[in-house]
Amino acid sequence: DSLLLETGFLAVLVAPLRLLRGGSSSWRPHDAVTFWGVRWLLFRLMFASGVVKLSSHCPTWWGLTALTYHYETQCIPTPGAWFAHQLPVWFQKLSVVGTYVIEVAVPVLFFAPLRRLRLFAFYCQVLLQVLIILTGNYNFFNMLTIVLAFSLLDEEHVGHWLGRPKKRQGSAWPPSLGSMLATLLELSTYGLLLYWSIQYFGLEINWDKKLLDSKVAFTYHEFMTWVRTVTLPLVGVAFLSLSWEILVAMYRCACVRGCFWKLWATLQWAILATATVSLFAVSLVPFTYIDHESNGKLWPGIHQMFGAVERFQVVNSYGLFRRMTGVGGRPEVVLEGSYDGQSWTEIEFMYKPGNVSTAPPVVAPHQPRLDWQLWFAALGSHHSSPWFTALVHRLLQGQRDVIRLVQVDESRYPFSARPPTFLRAHLYKYWFTGPSEGSPGPAPWWRRQRVQEFFPTVSLGDPTLETLLSQHGLKDKPPLRRRADAALPWLLGSLRSLARPFSGPAVLWTLSLVAATVGLLRALGRRSRGGPPPARHKARGERNGVRGEGRARAGPEGHGEGRQGEGRHGPKKRK
Repeated sequence: DSLLLETGFLAVLVAPLRLLRGGSSSWRPHDAVTFWGVRWLLFRLMFASGVVKLSSHCPTWWGLTALTYHYETQCIPTPGAWFAHQLPVWFQKLSVVGTYVIEVAVPVLFFAPLRRLRLFAFYCQVLLQVLIILTGNYNFFNMLTIVLAFSLLDEEHVGHWLGRPKKRQGSAWPPSLGSMLATLLELSTYGLLLYWSIQYFGLEINWDKKLLDSKVAFTYHEFMTWVRTVTLPLVGVAFLSLSWEILVAMYRCACVRGCFWKLWATLQWAILATATVSLFAVSLVPFTYIDHESNGKLWPGIHQMFGAVERFQVVNSYGLFRRMTGVGGRPEVVLEGSYDGQSWTEIEFMYKPGNVSTAPPVVAPHQPRLDWQLWFAALGSHHSSPWFTALVHRLLQGQRDVIRLVQVDESRYPFSARPPTFLRAHLYKYWFTGPSEGSPGPAPWWRRQRVQEFFPTVSLGDPTLETLLSQHGLKDKPPLRRRADAALPWLLGSLRSLARPFSGPAVLWTLSLVAATVGLLRALGRRSRGGPPPARHKARGERNGVRGEGRARAGPEGHGEGRQGEGRHGPKKRK
């Protein structure tokens, strides 16, 4: 949710400003500045997520065994998680090493001056997010991260995807000095990544066992010293990268034709560059939470600016999978209901593990909030999750809206005819089954063991239930009074009634497919009309002293672009 809020605010800056001659989707001189803000968010997200895994002192991350537990103990696994869990331990440990490289080392390449290094970083991030999507249900998070990673691409690379490759001149031989240095720098970067991975994670081939051994070859003190050493220099590198983008955008504004359009482009540049620099400065406070010493060295004014906007969550700190839970087994709350207090029936939830023979679901990008919170509730007592008492109370009352959070298809809810008289909950430990485990009937995905009581047996009017409701301030309150003619409640109620027969994933996938279809049809329509590609500033050929073909376009977004068909150095001369 924090990432969605921050990305949404950045989208306001990235989105085109079409106050004049709306409808143009052309590229603008300041786009590189606002897209840099997206790249900075991606860097903070990934780098901090890698650092906190080691700074948390979690023994599974330091022992490289975290993934041997992760797949079965994450909030809502997918069927792919069961298969990933069966992989050999040496491969799981090697996967953790790969995670560290992608999350800690590769993000530095986001600011590399060579586009091929940025493309390498892009595909590394996409690979990690796709693997997470295949093995875990993390709602829209991974897809949103992939969207952020698109800030690492350029127009030329996207053109290859869309079947519009940019025409290049034939490669000269011998290559220029700059080309040779760029290739040497790129190969050196890959070599250093490989060398450091081998050096700091003790990668060694075990020929006897035919596997690749790995272990952490540095101490906690050495790692934290390294974090303290690189945090502020990384801020400096990011600042230099942002400064370069701002200066290049300013030059592009100066290249715009026409006094009015030049002023208009410069005004947009000034506003958006100021906003991006301000966001960068404010974000330094949550970013440096990874090292408190570096955080204390920031200018006090930056802390004051952060304090003024903190409640809006336009910048946030991140640190995914800081510690691995469920090392001794996945804790799960199993709710049971009864009419007589003797014969009990388990209440199955739509997404979380329950029936050991039910396959893990695929629900992303939907976020099943109730099933998600039940995972957190199982990590402690029910007193730590007061809402669980309210859930039990509403199920005893038979409230339909709450039942639909448990099962959209009420036929799968065992107490759809009338509410249960008694409810209770037990805590279980769940583990994935192995490939050789089997039993009569459907093949089980899980095996489980009862641990203890999680919530006592209660019924409506039970003193225990009434006491818990009073302690948590959950006693029934009169409903809020709304105006009968209020438009928003009526609209939301109508939409809810339309979506009621369908599950959350079905609704979201339908909306996504409709949006994708509309976008595809629009793209095909533009292509069939032969419209020009997104325009830039002055044609490069004219800046190099070569006259471009025809008159350049002028406009608030086009900023004096050559027409389609104009080459890198203008049109070819007629023979």
